[in-house]
Amino acid sequence: PVEIAIRALLHAKQNKNNVLIVDTAGRLAIDELLMNEIHNIHKAIKPDETLFVVDSMTGQDAVNTARAFNDVLDYQGVVLTKLDGDTRGGAALSIKSVVNKPIKFIGTGEKMDALDIFHPDRMADRILGMGDVVSLVERAQEQYNEEKAKKLHRKIKKNQFDFNDFRDQIGQIKKMGGVKDIAGMIPGMKKALNGNEVDESSFIPILAMIDS
Repeated sequence: PVEIAIRALLHAKQNKNNVLIVDTAGRLAIDELLMNEIHNIHKAIKPDETLFVVDSMTGQDAVNTARAFNDVLDYQGVVLTKLDGDTRGGAALSIKSVVNKPIKFIGTGEKMDALDIFHPDRMADRILGMGDVVSLVERAQEQYNEEKAKKLHRKIKKNQFDFNDFRDQIGQIKKMGGVKDIAGMIPGMKKALNGNEVDESSFIPILAMIDS
């Protein structure tokens, strides 16, 4: 791993890349081999910034891991992932308290567009079950196409809304993170659902029927 990281840095410099991200191996448990490995990588490439990526679903165990990694690396910030699940992110408060490092990003999916800047006030609302309307609006704006919206509005007024339009709307919801994720951002929605899960798979047969 150390040799791979050194070669990657050399390649980035030769190709005049602006940013190099070195993603080390992940572990659910702390072990000596992993700690030695990341210490040696860090020492060899001397990164400008080191971020600790933590799975928010591990709960308070994440705090112990954060402390152990900080003892080895003294990282500059935290990335909190898997916030698209049922977890409210309470570990965020504990990590900040224990290692005193800022949470810089949150992950709400597996792709790059699901990486968002961390906003403490929104996380507080989420932990308290108050939703996150601001993030919901921002996601809607990212997917919003004014011309398409006007066209759709005209079709609805003329009673010309068809299955293709319906399919597009389902696609927009998926791009925004899915029904489950969107419902979690609406204040009071989780209480209204009363513990019932939103079944995302129900879209599959509908899309199959439209496509056929």
